[in-house]
Amino acid sequence: MKLKAPPVWYGAVYYPEHWPENRWATDAKMMRAAGFNVVRLGEFAWCRMEPAENKFTFDWLKRNIDILAREGISVLLGTPTAGPPAWLVNAKSPEQDCRMLYEDGTRWEFGGRSLCCVNHPRFIERSRRIAHALGKHFAKNPAVMGVQIDNELGMYGTRCYCAHCVVKFREWLRKKYGTINVLNERLGMIFGGGEFRDFNDVPLPRVRQDLHNPGLLLDSQRFYSDANVAFVRMQAEALRQAGVWQPITTNVCHMFSGWTGIDGRALFADLDVAGWDCYPQQFAADPAPATMGLLHNIARAYKEKKYWMLEQQSGSPFGMAADDVRRIRLWAWQAIAHGAEMILYFRWRTCRFGGEQYWRGILDHDAKPNDRYRMIARISEEINRVKSHLVGTAGPRRAAILLDFDNCESLTLSAAYGAPRVSYRELAEQYYEALRRRGIPADVVFSVPDPGRYDLLVAPLFRIINETEAASLRAFVAKGGTLVAAVCTATFSRDHVAVADPVPWLLADVFGVERIEWSALGKLAVPPKERLGEDSVAWKKLGSADTIPVIGKGKTLAGTFTARAWCDHLQVTTAKVLARFAQGTPPGPAPAITVDSFGKGRAIYVAAVMEQDLLNRLIAMLVEPDIGWPVSDSAQVEIVPQQNGAGRLCFILNHGADAVSVRVPKKAVDLLSGHSVRKAIKLDPYDMVILSWRIQ
Repeated sequence: MKLKAPPVWYGAVYYPEHWPENRWATDAKMMRAAGFNVVRLGEFAWCRMEPAENKFTFDWLKRNIDILAREGISVLLGTPTAGPPAWLVNAKSPEQDCRMLYEDGTRWEFGGRSLCCVNHPRFIERSRRIAHALGKHFAKNPAVMGVQIDNELGMYGTRCYCAHCVVKFREWLRKKYGTINVLNERLGMIFGGGEFRDFNDVPLPRVRQDLHNPGLLLDSQRFYSDANVAFVRMQAEALRQAGVWQPITTNVCHMFSGWTGIDGRALFADLDVAGWDCYPQQFAADPAPATMGLLHNIARAYKEKKYWMLEQQSGSPFGMAADDVRRIRLWAWQAIAHGAEMILYFRWRTCRFGGEQYWRGILDHDAKPNDRYRMIARISEEINRVKSHLVGTAGPRRAAILLDFDNCESLTLSAAYGAPRVSYRELAEQYYEALRRRGIPADVVFSVPDPGRYDLLVAPLFRIINETEAASLRAFVAKGGTLVAAVCTATFSRDHVAVADPVPWLLADVFGVERIEWSALGKLAVPPKERLGEDSVAWKKLGSADTIPVIGKGKTLAGTFTARAWCDHLQVTTAKVLARFAQGTPPGPAPAITVDSFGKGRAIYVAAVMEQDLLNRLIAMLVEPDIGWPVSDSAQVEIVPQQNGAGRLCFILNHGADAVSVRVPKKAVDLLSGHSVRKAIKLDPYDMVILSWRIQ
């Protein structure tokens, strides 16, 4: 069987179990009036689905699904394993206690969510049974269009220290290393006299314990990630065995969430579609276009295709910022522009009770239509107006940003041991922004792409690397690609052991430099006043206790800029220097940015965390903008080009509180208004347009 899907699934997360049954029909009619064609149900209703062990009660859920179906609304059904019931959590014996054991030795009491350990045999078995029972009951229901497994795995951390996790971690290590001597040797356990006699000596390392081996810490997070992936795979298999043929997904927070620690690419590998939850105001009241644009592209990268937005902010979470319904429209269209094929607002109605009373839904506590409801209905009308144009769209792909689970997690886990105090997200976002300002929306990739797939590849903080990856990067450049690498590139093996060879490891000849030293920046002494010339000017203008001056060379990079957080001290072998650090900085007048030719391509090394303007100029020097798309000099304007067999589309979104004008290179049609656009178009605050050019 094959699901007949609309261009965009559009709806909300709905909790019918929160409301009287005589309210359900009213909700369904209001949803239909708002243009909904889908809602998500059930992900926290285990206590209603199985009120006592092996006593399954799905009749109430079927009644709700039938009411929704009569209004033409399909259902994404959630397995309820994020909300385990009291009979499961409140164990009859210590052996049956499947709650997570946290690093401080405590367990959460019943009353929260995501309480249980994904390695506990009882929780695994009960989760398998409820998933199978749910799938068997609803697989043939025509209103069910898909299944979501669990909810936001890792939201409250993945690191459990129960006996089952300890045993399984040791089994995981035995499978990876074979013998304890190999583990000791590869991870360097001799440091501090920490060598193990056998695998039963190995603890599950606690992050807060001083001087734990960083390689073992990283292995432990890989283990937790694998355990969560296996838990999802187990439920997917149970659903398929029960007859579920519809698409199966799960929802995640973004990969930079410090508490999750799950490899998203592995998580979605055996699922049909990727899904993620988008709450822009967790970053800022008006997050920059690059902030959410990068996260959307990460979601698309998990399966290298369009994705589902399984929770989209409909109102301010816990009063983080003032609500403005124009932002709801902006964020929905931003998601669609980047590839979302489903928009589910969280939530249908603000809860009158429980821990999310101030987490606004579409409707408020009184359930009356409001400005948010009316705006969301308007968005549905707009989607229907342009839906034929959204089928089969894809953007021009010229550049990509290489991200990596190990590199992301290692910075978090080993921050106390002198790891660069650099935000992986912020650094990736800086390069994404520089490309965006050049009119080039960057893809995200999780492995080195084949040569020729992209013109330019950015590898921010790719410090952990293996021989195969280094060879792939060499081939990418040698066959004509441009590679931009940031600080600490290729300095550690995948075992989190510093390499003894020249760095960047196996790539020094590609970049034409060697790193001979490094410095963490901050609390620097201001250099003597007798510094002369441009260095003195640079210090007076830019030097501080937290930043150091960088002096650019050439037409594009000429000027003085700042660097922060960390810098690599480079020694040039064959590279050309594009910018240098000022005298008086830790590296002295050493190169700050270099470029070298290698084969048919070129490799650029950026030796510090640079200010945005310098990166914008660097990217402008390296790549030409795409010709024929709208352009804007405003930092608050996002331009997302798309195309399909029928023509070219361009989503233009104003993320700011000021009106802007965007230049349009040739006559286009505004799909939402139907008006022709020539030369320029004005966007009000938080407004957006979709321009179209038909293929001649």
